[in-house]
Amino acid sequence: MLLSCLNLQSKRLSLEDFTEPDVTAFLHPCEKHVLQDIVTIINLLRDIEKFAKVCGSNNICNRMVLIFDTDEPLQKGLYLKAFANGIDTVLKDYFAEITALEKSYIQNPTNFSLLYIYRNLKNYEPLALYLRKLIRVIRTQKLHGCEIMQFLHQNAEHGDQKIRAAIKTLQLAVNVVFFKQLTHWILYAKIIDTYGEFFIQCSEGHSNSAAESETSKCASTESGKHASTITTLSKVASTYADIWRYEICYELLPHYLPTGWAEKVLFIGQTILIFKADANKHKNLTQNWNKTEHTDLEDGSSLSNEKEHIYFGKIQMLQNDEELNVQHYESIVNEIKTYVTTRLSEIAINQADLVQQLKLMKDFFLLGRGELFLEFLRLTYIIGKDKYNENKVHDFVKAFESAAHGVGVSEDLERFSLSIAKPLMQGGSSKELEHNYLQYMQLNYKINWPLHLLFSPKVIENYNVLFRFLLLIKKIQFELHMLWSNNVRRSKRNTTHNIHLTNLLNQLMFFIDNLQYYIQVDVLESQFSILLNTILNKADFEEIQKAHSIFLANILSLCFLLTNEDTMKLNINQFIISQSNNPIYNILIDVFNLCDNLCMILRQELSAAKNKDHIDKLDERFGVLMDQLINYLIAFKTNPTTTPLSQLLLRLDFNHWFSTKKNQTFA
Repeated sequence: MLLSCLNLQSKRLSLEDFTEPDVTAFLHPCEKHVLQDIVTIINLLRDIEKFAKVCGSNNICNRMVLIFDTDEPLQKGLYLKAFANGIDTVLKDYFAEITALEKSYIQNPTNFSLLYIYRNLKNYEPLALYLRKLIRVIRTQKLHGCEIMQFLHQNAEHGDQKIRAAIKTLQLAVNVVFFKQLTHWILYAKIIDTYGEFFIQCSEGHSNSAAESETSKCASTESGKHASTITTLSKVASTYADIWRYEICYELLPHYLPTGWAEKVLFIGQTILIFKADANKHKNLTQNWNKTEHTDLEDGSSLSNEKEHIYFGKIQMLQNDEELNVQHYESIVNEIKTYVTTRLSEIAINQADLVQQLKLMKDFFLLGRGELFLEFLRLTYIIGKDKYNENKVHDFVKAFESAAHGVGVSEDLERFSLSIAKPLMQGGSSKELEHNYLQYMQLNYKINWPLHLLFSPKVIENYNVLFRFLLLIKKIQFELHMLWSNNVRRSKRNTTHNIHLTNLLNQLMFFIDNLQYYIQVDVLESQFSILLNTILNKADFEEIQKAHSIFLANILSLCFLLTNEDTMKLNINQFIISQSNNPIYNILIDVFNLCDNLCMILRQELSAAKNKDHIDKLDERFGVLMDQLINYLIAFKTNPTTTPLSQLLLRLDFNHWFSTKKNQTFA
């Protein structure tokens, strides 16, 4: 019996032998019941030990041994293995007790009885039942990875001190795996996670892979200096692409750890990746640092030479804590994050020249250099009238380079380049394919190290959304001014003058000019000054990141470009044809289409009667759109967060001209 208790996995010491009639014939009836209870406890412990041996083995085969008949094999994992090894640790007291019984029996066998063995085994029955319950839940719910940590935390409190101590032992065993993974991520930006158990996961693909592939297709059609520039930009971008492959898997995050804590852990690891990428690729980057800055970058390319072992020790202290203290977790992560963000802030402002980089972003993405894009539109005025043609893509790129040379910003072409994604839509409606070339343009930006954490691929895409919208307004303004100039010259040559055309042109020019002034002055300049003030006040990198996110969200909102979350996940082609949730945006697009229709009508050189009929219809349509727009702006301006809309309303309906015109029309 004692040998069976010690060798729970032995097949030679079968408990069924003790229940045979010839064995139990000499037992007292009371001893038979005691023997059955002993056999029940041993069978229970055998099930637990079998689970521990199978799941805790280094060589787990794919077809796992079923512990209970109704169970299915569990998914492999280090956390499950640590849990199984923890069970072995918990059962050490049991084996020590049985070993003591064996020694006692050898010394004095006459004083032993089944009841004496049963009394000692009975002390471990509650623990065995509880361990079996834990195993049952893990198997039935198929808990995996950090989910096992959450499950043990939920069952940590128990009235039985022996069971409570056993749970603590299991928690410590599982936490060893968790803190090893946490340490590797925070200090070295490495994920040691073969079975996908850690709450930070590395995604296989990239959200912008489609856009990148389209850009590469476009780049392949180019040649000469610009093609090499695109290749260089793509190589530099791919160097830092890994930081955006990591994301939080909230299903695996233990509930007792806040999501904010997990986001800080993710940020720290991404920051270390930035430092490591620069340390490995610094010689290949086309950045001109002075000698002092270069030395400083090499010294700071890890978490820090003198700080790494300190933070390692503090994380190990968390592992040795018997009582889980979430505040202790947060304090250590906050301390590491504060150091990292302070270091990043110093480099971003002093060495990466963050302020200058933001000004360049504003000059290019937000059309701060208006003369550059005016020259670009002038050079592409004829090209833009054609339907999409891959042979014309090269002309647009060359026109952008020529415009940059013409206005004296050619040195910035090393950091910015224009590309056009290939449209996926075939046979779409005229509204969907309106402004065909313009809607597929995007700027590529070579980001200064270590600003990749600030300008993520999603942020760059949002900047491109703004770029296309602002360039569209600039294009409409350019074409209207050309029409007005042609109309003035025509009126001087001819005695007949179309007053209706002149009035409509004046109204449309007034609308577009004031819309552009509202966006450039009331929105972009004011929001950009707020962002610069935050940076110049020596904020840490976290505050800078937050201020930049607020800046981008505000200008998207005030430019009526905010869409729902699902729409923002679409690629460039899907985003173009998606319907905006903002009614003001839809009105603006209708006004832009109206301007295009007017330009197309005048280019056709129709008869005076047909021209007048088309112009009257367009004038009437413009009045309806302005009435809708003014009503929306009046409704929205009462919101204190949309103060600039009051300025737009004041500029558009100056002296209530459009409102008065509407009332006169109704009268």
